[in-house]
Amino acid sequence: MNPYQLALWKLVRFPYRCFLSPEVFGLENVSRAVSRAAADKRGLLLIANHISAWDPIFICGVLHASLLCEMGEVTFLGKRELFDRPWKRWLMTRLGCVNIRERAVLRRVVQGLREGKTFFLFPEGCVSSDGHMGRDLGAVRFLAKHASFVVLPIRVQGIYGGFRNDWKKIAVGRRRFQVAFGPPVVLEKGDHPRLDAMTMIRAIPLDGGLCLDDLPVWAVS
Repeated sequence: MNPYQLALWKLVRFPYRCFLSPEVFGLENVSRAVSRAAADKRGLLLIANHISAWDPIFICGVLHASLLCEMGEVTFLGKRELFDRPWKRWLMTRLGCVNIRERAVLRRVVQGLREGKTFFLFPEGCVSSDGHMGRDLGAVRFLAKHASFVVLPIRVQGIYGGFRNDWKKIAVGRRRFQVAFGPPVVLEKGDHPRLDAMTMIRAIPLDGGLCLDDLPVWAVS
């Protein structure tokens, strides 16, 4: 993590865990993914469904400092609207977010995956309006055409219609916010026409019960 990411993590971790009391599954898969990426000397791509603008903070907030340090600095791949104001660009840049719509950024991401760096991507491309998962826009397939890397799928659930509209139900304990980390998936460089990142995320149960053998055959190297 860069200094800004670490400062934000320290600021929100305690109130987040107390306020939302997240239920977490599959933390051991994070260590497995980091270790596999390091052993194979390839990049790590975290992918998750998108139910609120706070998802990156909520997901990183359930991770221990040791795991985040193992990952190193995480680059978040965001939409262009996050950079449409000078103050937004200033803030997003310091928090490690880049505009995935820029060609130069895509080239840097591909090169970064080849060099073993860590990235975070929402395959849907936008926040779900009702909490249900949308379709895969193909970014993971595109990256896999140009680099080999390890994918860590993440499933989040508990917010329907954005955090600003739905936080009260979680705050009063009527619903638990849940984060589940699936087993790491190794993608080799090449065409993967059947690869669907959202299917990979949907396959993660919210009880920690998924094993590697449960994944579609195309998803496992």
